Amino acid sequence: MKIALLTLPLNSNYGGVLQAFALKSHLTRLGHEVWLIDNRKRLKPVSNAFLKTVLRRAVESLFHPKEIFAEMNTLLTQDYKKSEIEKFIYRRLTPKTQPVFDAADYAELAASGNGFDLYIVGSDQVWRPRYAGDPEPYFFSFLEGSGARRISYAASFGAGDCEYTREQRMRCGELLAGFEGVSVREDTAVGQCREYFGCDRAVHVLDPAMLLTADDYRTLFTAGSAPSDTLYCYLFRVKPGARHILQDFAERHNLRVVRTTDRPNAARGKMPGIGEWLAGLHEARYVITDSFHACVFCILFHKPFAAYINRSRGSARIHSLLKQFGLESRILSSGLQDISMLDTPIDWEAVDRILERRRAESYAFLDAHLCPASDTVTAAEPDGRGGTAKAPAGPGQGSGRNGQTDPRDQGPAARNRLKETYRHAVPRARRSCGTDRQAPASRLMSATVART
Repeated sequence: MKIALLTLPLNSNYGGVLQAFALKSHLTRLGHEVWLIDNRKRLKPVSNAFLKTVLRRAVESLFHPKEIFAEMNTLLTQDYKKSEIEKFIYRRLTPKTQPVFDAADYAELAASGNGFDLYIVGSDQVWRPRYAGDPEPYFFSFLEGSGARRISYAASFGAGDCEYTREQRMRCGELLAGFEGVSVREDTAVGQCREYFGCDRAVHVLDPAMLLTADDYRTLFTAGSAPSDTLYCYLFRVKPGARHILQDFAERHNLRVVRTTDRPNAARGKMPGIGEWLAGLHEARYVITDSFHACVFCILFHKPFAAYINRSRGSARIHSLLKQFGLESRILSSGLQDISMLDTPIDWEAVDRILERRRAESYAFLDAHLCPASDTVTAAEPDGRGGTAKAPAGPGQGSGRNGQTDPRDQGPAARNRLKETYRHAVPRARRSCGTDRQAPASRLMSATVART
């Protein structure tokens, strides 16, 4: 299949870039041709709010003179064209469509067709107006009435509360009704889809970064770039007065504090690359972060970590992630004063069992939509025997690519039957594996959904 991925504009955010890389990599390994919709934002002049932020952070740093220049550089250096992250995007996230900036560009993209068989929106906070701006393109408003197949994978609202206006909820609910499949990244988003958008079909899946393994990411490391015996602090925002807490902890454990953000490194004038950032997390003794994706990679790398909740950026994402792995105790509920909990061991075997199961369920969601609706979907029956469910052919059978039925010719009824097959496949597979919670991925996957 030829697939188009739509996510937030890729820039200097490590997690945003890596989740797109992971989903593209997974789909490519399955034999699909994957294109990234080159979604961009137009540059805006410096605003008064930006200048106020510069001033506020400068004042906060007055009692830490060595850091004031780093803070100013962090805020004022905005040219990422030649950064290591931009190089990664250029090399690893191609091919791309023509750049799209506004509604007219999206309309042109839809009109050109480009031969896409499926459109996928996600992951990251694509459904959060605070970051997405106008949410309608992320609900594929530009495909409305076209009959194009579209799904969401691990789309995120970012916050526990709905940030949409009443008009936006009504409009996006109408658009969501045209989706073949809906999956979301947070457990709270399942309820949001139902309550605010009238969609009761949403499925909770893993962030795309967790579809790949730790070994997959080790191939990206920059050799020799990350020292060991470090307290790795990947924090978007922490008050200067709290930094002595980190330093005291590091000194008690004979560690060196390494601090990094998503902004250019003050010493080198450019951002650490993807390989260096991943290696830093992997080699650290401990990690403290307020980043959703840093928590994801700590889980994949079996790295003792603590999650510092930055409420201005939203806490629902981190709570949902850690809850499904039984790691809510890693949240610093009382702030950095609880940092000693880093010494509390984590049962990584139990975490890995959950990861295998959740990964299998997430694979199953994608597999159910990565084939024409006429393809056979095999699901285990309650007694463990393999049952076969076929989406009946509709008008136009044989008119799709390679002589297969094109689901767009079949209409919504056949695609709904395919979705229902998936909805029942995972629970059946769990029963056939003899457990509801800890089935190995290999067994669960073979029993859940197999494309023939």
